[in-house]
Amino acid sequence: MRQNTNGDIIWFQFDQFAAFDGLITHGVFARQGGVSAPPYATLNCGLSVGDDPARVAENRARVVATLPDHPTLVTAHPVHGTNVVEVVPEDLADEAAFARRIYTKADALITRARGVGLFWAYADCTPILLVDPAHEAIALVHAGWRGTSSAVAVNALTAMHERYGTQPDEVYVGIAPSIGPCCYEVDAPVRDAFAAHPLAAQHTFFSEIMVPTGDGDQRPSLRLDVAACNRAQLLASGVRADRIEQSELCTGCRRDLFFSHRLENSKTGRFAVVIALR
Repeated sequence: MRQNTNGDIIWFQFDQFAAFDGLITHGVFARQGGVSAPPYATLNCGLSVGDDPARVAENRARVVATLPDHPTLVTAHPVHGTNVVEVVPEDLADEAAFARRIYTKADALITRARGVGLFWAYADCTPILLVDPAHEAIALVHAGWRGTSSAVAVNALTAMHERYGTQPDEVYVGIAPSIGPCCYEVDAPVRDAFAAHPLAAQHTFFSEIMVPTGDGDQRPSLRLDVAACNRAQLLASGVRADRIEQSELCTGCRRDLFFSHRLENSKTGRFAVVIALR
């Protein structure tokens, strides 16, 4: 990913998406450059964490102002599931429809509508951006461990195929910063959830390390690489390896740049990720 700055705002873009600058605009925003006070300092774009809504609105406005063409942000209510929702032009034209869309429960958004900024605010879950230049379609996925254990990114890919004719080998994927196995301890029920899904069971990245207990002893710690699981699932579904660009940044390790729900004890902000057709 390449890093950009706009005043105090730091934002990242995927290198391979530069070939589609005439088709899309996108950004993965760091936590700097906003107006929120601690513990949400400063570019918090999440409304569900207890921050002042007026400050969140200003932060989101700054995100939109930073992006070329200033797309209208459209989001949904993430529930760590696999539901895919298509955003259509009527969602923007009809004020009531637009209001309903925000409360729709979904963890993947797809669209061919121009000027629509598919948007979520993240803090450890894996953001996945999909671009189909052949059919001029895009998707944004919110992939926590629950959604990943049920192949939510593949669901989005399948929905794009059904709605737009998207072929997996035509898709370009950006996997944005998320919590890595270095910082993400999970338990046996998480491993069991992956084992219960036919695709997820074949493409899991669990590991076990020894960690100190605090009394001079050590204990085993089960770790999960959510981003790697999503990449493997997409590869198994036909996406080309040379068309998947994966960030190597861990939100837990890089709290100087990103919010981390896990490493900041649940009291923190959410960073913005947006993709839009121009």
